[in-house]
Amino acid sequence: MNYELELHPRDVLYFRDGRPIGGSSDGAGSAWPHPALFHSALLAALQYRFADRLGEWESEHRRWTDSEKRKQKHNKVRFHFGGLKTWGPFPKISEGIQVATPVDLLKAGGVAAPMVLPPRGVSNLPEPLKYPVGSFTEATKEKPGEWLPLSELSRYLSGETKNLRTISSGELFLSEARPGIGISAEQRTVEEGKFYSAEYLRLKRGVSMAVFASCTAKKYNGAETDILGELFREAKRCDLLFGGQRGTAQLECCRNRTALVDPGPESFPGNRVKWVLLSPGFFCNGWLPGWVDRKNGTVMLRENKTEAVDAHLVAACIAKPQVISGWNSATEVPKATRLLVPAGSVYYFECGTPEDAQRLSRILHGRTKSDALGEQGMGLGVCGRWEFIQLQ
Repeated sequence: MNYELELHPRDVLYFRDGRPIGGSSDGAGSAWPHPALFHSALLAALQYRFADRLGEWESEHRRWTDSEKRKQKHNKVRFHFGGLKTWGPFPKISEGIQVATPVDLLKAGGVAAPMVLPPRGVSNLPEPLKYPVGSFTEATKEKPGEWLPLSELSRYLSGETKNLRTISSGELFLSEARPGIGISAEQRTVEEGKFYSAEYLRLKRGVSMAVFASCTAKKYNGAETDILGELFREAKRCDLLFGGQRGTAQLECCRNRTALVDPGPESFPGNRVKWVLLSPGFFCNGWLPGWVDRKNGTVMLRENKTEAVDAHLVAACIAKPQVISGWNSATEVPKATRLLVPAGSVYYFECGTPEDAQRLSRILHGRTKSDALGEQGMGLGVCGRWEFIQLQ
């Protein structure tokens, strides 16, 4: 069962992106948290809360991989509640949930789109892209707000891009700087001359974080247990450690929605489908999803693992990469730095038939299609319509 949950921070929260703190750098700790952070926090909370009942709900894990054996040797990792899936967090206000504004949406109400080059036109686009993305809208330095209400997202996906209302990050949360002192890891005392300034995230009044989650524990005999149902059986709220420096938030079960997105468009004029990321995506080929052929752009996904889809990636509109890192508590070393395709990025596809366009939408809409970490909410996207812009 999917649960809609809300996070209510008790104070500021701290989410570093891996950049060092020192000198003129504040560590960029006030960024909006990426999905893997909440997944890790909720997984740790479930394992701590139900540590004495794990054997009742899950069979013991015995089929170890070499990597799991190394982690288990030092008792650093517990392989429980592997069925946990999460989506979010997203800002939530009285008007509803907000998602990242698509990067092809313009301030003046227009939208950028793939442009057909003149017959003798040439480009230096990377393979497998065929068309540049642009617009004839008057140039301006103004940009739309960083967040788009879900109600406006439905209009955008159906092709209605005029007078869409966006919300700036400053209306939802603030970046708050605080000084700190360095602590010696060995002596647990202040290090002389070690001072720093760090940024923290503070939500404005009336703003919370909306997340969606499901977790089913299974035994080899077929018995299943709804873990989140057990978590909220006695109370609808519980405390959750979230972010760095042991930030605390209240996790509330509200169940207003069972899914984040509504069904997508039923038809796609010209058999053209665009896929908009609502959460960052991690792809093995950098900006290019691993399920797209690197040479000709063919989509290699199948519906129900059997039915192929005739679709090709022809254009993309992607923002600057989002940098994440972290700390591996099992090996006690920093995690590798990863570059994510940020939320709001748009991929444009051409399909062979109307049936192929609908099939591609069923495969992509409301699903996570990241090459990795999909269970943590990475690569969640929705499908919409797009039209060419003709170059004279």
